[in-house]
Amino acid sequence: MAVSESQHKSTTKANAKQKKRPIPQPAPKLIVGNILDIDINNMVESLTRISRIYGEIFQMKLFDMMIFVSSQKLAHALSDESKFDKVVHLPLMEVREFAGDGLFTAFNEEPNWALAHRILIPAFGPLAIKKMQPMMLDVITQMLMFWEHHAGQPLEAADQFTRLTFDTIGYCAFRYRFNSFHSEKVHRFIEVMVKLMLEAQARSRRPGIIKTAMFRSESEHRANVKELHHLCDEIVAARRMNPDPDAHDLLNNMIFDSDPKTGEHLPDKNIRFQMVTFLIAGHETTSGMLSFAMYYLLKNPLTFAKARAEADAAIKKANGSLLDINPADLKYIEAINKESLRLHPSAPSWAVAPRNPEGQTLPGGYHVAQNQVVFVYLPMLHRDPKAWGADAEDFRPERFIDGSTIPPDSWKPFGNGQRACIGRGFALQEAVLALALIVARFDIEMADPSYDLKVFQTLTLKPHDFHIIARPRFGRNQSILSELISSAAGNSGSSYTTEAKRDAAKWSGGNGEKIHVLYGSNSGSCEGLAKEIVSEGDQRGFNMSLGELDSVAGGGMLPTDAPVIIVTASYEGQPTDNARMFVAALAENKDAESLKGVKYMVMGAGHHDWAATFHKIPKFIDRRLEELGAERIEPLSVGDAGEDIVGDFEAFKARVWRRFGSSRESTPAKEDASEPFVLLPRSANMAAPALGCGIETVGTVLDSEVLTSVMPDSPQTCLVTIQLPKGLTYRAGDYLAIFPKNPKPTVDRALEHFGHRTEDTVVFNRPTSFFPLKVPMRLGDLLSSFVELGQPVSKKVLPLIAEYSDDAAKARLKVLEDNYARDIIGPRLSLLDIVLTTPGCKPPLDVFLANLPKMKIRQYSISSTPLESPDVVTLTFTVHTAPSAAGDRVLGVASNYVAFLNKGDNLLCTVKGSAGFYLPADPEVPVVLFAAGSGVAPFIGFIAERAIMAAAGRKVGRTVLYYGTRTPTDIVRKDKFARWVKDGFLEFRPVLSRSDVKEVEGLPGVTLLPEAKYVQDRVWADKEDMAELYDAGAQYYTCGSGRRLGNDLKQTLVKIIAEKRPEGDDETVESIMERLARERYRTDVFL
Repeated sequence: MAVSESQHKSTTKANAKQKKRPIPQPAPKLIVGNILDIDINNMVESLTRISRIYGEIFQMKLFDMMIFVSSQKLAHALSDESKFDKVVHLPLMEVREFAGDGLFTAFNEEPNWALAHRILIPAFGPLAIKKMQPMMLDVITQMLMFWEHHAGQPLEAADQFTRLTFDTIGYCAFRYRFNSFHSEKVHRFIEVMVKLMLEAQARSRRPGIIKTAMFRSESEHRANVKELHHLCDEIVAARRMNPDPDAHDLLNNMIFDSDPKTGEHLPDKNIRFQMVTFLIAGHETTSGMLSFAMYYLLKNPLTFAKARAEADAAIKKANGSLLDINPADLKYIEAINKESLRLHPSAPSWAVAPRNPEGQTLPGGYHVAQNQVVFVYLPMLHRDPKAWGADAEDFRPERFIDGSTIPPDSWKPFGNGQRACIGRGFALQEAVLALALIVARFDIEMADPSYDLKVFQTLTLKPHDFHIIARPRFGRNQSILSELISSAAGNSGSSYTTEAKRDAAKWSGGNGEKIHVLYGSNSGSCEGLAKEIVSEGDQRGFNMSLGELDSVAGGGMLPTDAPVIIVTASYEGQPTDNARMFVAALAENKDAESLKGVKYMVMGAGHHDWAATFHKIPKFIDRRLEELGAERIEPLSVGDAGEDIVGDFEAFKARVWRRFGSSRESTPAKEDASEPFVLLPRSANMAAPALGCGIETVGTVLDSEVLTSVMPDSPQTCLVTIQLPKGLTYRAGDYLAIFPKNPKPTVDRALEHFGHRTEDTVVFNRPTSFFPLKVPMRLGDLLSSFVELGQPVSKKVLPLIAEYSDDAAKARLKVLEDNYARDIIGPRLSLLDIVLTTPGCKPPLDVFLANLPKMKIRQYSISSTPLESPDVVTLTFTVHTAPSAAGDRVLGVASNYVAFLNKGDNLLCTVKGSAGFYLPADPEVPVVLFAAGSGVAPFIGFIAERAIMAAAGRKVGRTVLYYGTRTPTDIVRKDKFARWVKDGFLEFRPVLSRSDVKEVEGLPGVTLLPEAKYVQDRVWADKEDMAELYDAGAQYYTCGSGRRLGNDLKQTLVKIIAEKRPEGDDETVESIMERLARERYRTDVFL
């Protein structure tokens, strides 16, 4: 039977409809839809979290149905202007209240959009923008002068760059000076604009009836719009009354130029709207870009060093003349700005809708109806690993200049097509010039070195509460005004005619000889030693400086004006997180005299369990500095975290002060003849103890649960849920750093022994290494929070306390000293243990306190994912206890502290990143996880994250977990593992070292191999599967004790890979090991 054309079309449509793929959506709730899934105060964070869960496309019912896409593949399709038109979406509809039919908020069909576009396009051509450079520099130098006049004072980055960009667009576009750097408050226009932007966002979420009912808000809104328009009208009226044909600015274009197509002029009302548009868009986005760029520069010192070198070269090429700087010579700085926009686009989205009445079907089979608004969500588009690679989350400006092929429509911060931002070139040139002159003229640091990025959102994004400190690079006499005057007079007065001084760290302000102390530290031990050296140097009259290796010397250049002491550790042969760039720069440096004039000494820390790489990084630094021309002033000193690390540190400090003595340039302090400390009456007021260590934020315990109770062979395991301090977020794989307190039983033992009570108050009258001077403190607080009571006593302390001992005690102390590793390190014998178990050893309290190490922060791997809750973390950990030499039990400080916190208790904590220990950016990549004991903690978060993605319909690669414990009862979170296995999200392979069972109760479907007692045994048994996973591109992660996993596991993997090499592949085992570690194997091992 014949089929009519209409029947054929109907059948085709029906078939197409059947092939449509549903767009994922979080489960909507009755009436409110998905509104409760969004934090209205932080929509970007909410949308990012949902995007990570559902992948490249999802929809949400937020009053209207909205679709969000975040992959290059879909963004590329939506960028086709023949199929999709820009949509002025709901928030922008509210902006139309004051921006009308300006370029940004006009509807596609409005005639004034096309009219203004044709008139104004020439004003933003490359030549026109280049001609604006003198006006841009006029304003930039005002900011530089302001920074010189406020050197050393905290400046809010977003505020400074808002003033800069607002004044720049005002002067370049309208020859109007807002003079933002001449007053304490920002210009009234900015205040009004911020109010209007926030109100526009709020109004977009309100039904119309509620808007009209909010009389006061509506009245204020109308008054603000009127004020904004009045300012614009005043500027236009002034230009009409006093024409300036030589201005060649945007205002002249709008007033006097006609449309080359129709001959029409812009109406006055539209000129007002265009002015509002340019004053908002022309400064908001650029100030955000510069603020984020500054944050990333300070977080990446090597990038800062490269930017400074490029800026110096460009200025030198221009013979010091700022007007002659060629922005084209600043490619790397432009890449910094582009990379900042990639990670934090100022405007987080733009919207389109299909032009075809029948809608459009996107790649993947997702159908979009004609009037359906689709948002291209930039924060996740710009992190699409298929477009940007495995390092999509990382800040790497080189990706814009190293020849990398960036797929089309994967970087869209300025919008799309003919509706893209007309001022893109203007913004980039302004930002490049500003950033170049900043890095060339100032040493910049964060006012709060521990600051973690927080984002503030109006309709655009900026860093929140991010303060910087700028110091003139060329000394206190640096003056941009003097240089400009000198240059105008024909003199060569620029600071750039002399070689820039090498960067130095922050000075302590002493008046004696200078000493630099630089450190690389992950756990805080080397940082603590560096700070102790600085503190002791201050007391000896030296002018001490302190800094991280990457922050001060990330480019590989060290100060030459004073000796440099370097304290750093080696982690499985790798540098610490804050010494990576310094080490890389040393390795790349080919100039054998580049460090001539540097005088240095190095202290290295490591652990003997990693014998092959023991002290690898400190040894490399010590050797490489000499090869590059530096002078070694003391032989390399090393410490072993598996032995007496405290004693090693003390010995190094003794060597330092034997070398330097006391400063000859300082005035020696008079000897204090008072008692070392004084006990005050119990009625005395106490001062709150300083619990800092770089953590000042407070979290709250939401829940605490015992997972496994103490057994003869197994410790207790706990699960604690913590509300993060306000403003903090995290990634799966991060740490929670905690400042703990000693367990109360341990503190009570010390107090009882010395005959004191918790409320007794103590004051130190002489300088000590870390106790506050002349500050009353409760003795219980001091013993609880200031000192480590459970750490093994340092070897050097034993002969000191022998001076307060009888003969029998002295004999015992000598035996302990001679057998230090066996009798002290092995049983972890503390100074308190020795005092309690040696009746004839009676050091006074001040001697006891002086020989205790300072309390240090502890880091715990977070065992949750932010996809569940971005501001709540869980810790899954073992509570450490062991028999004590004093007859009771040694209690692990931090684990007991956290385990006994109750719901509602507060604790000092903050989030710390883990260098590289994160899931692949592309969830389709398989992952193999190796854990021992409580090392499973971060993997619980990893698996939860991938399970959430898979449950939402995303394609997720295989997730395989090898989990080594002693017995089945030691397996924690069985309920979660069982559910993930049942749902097909996890391949779970437990390994029991002290059990021969083949199945575990509560884990149906999970099979054990009784003959495999350690993780590496099970891995070898699964070698065929391991080879398949390797060929599929799997990433490997290890977390647990180095003694249990360490090199054995890695060697097993390498053996499997080597066995499966294709015939003729002669790659050595050593080469495979190195490649695996570099490209696909991540470790987080603890001791």
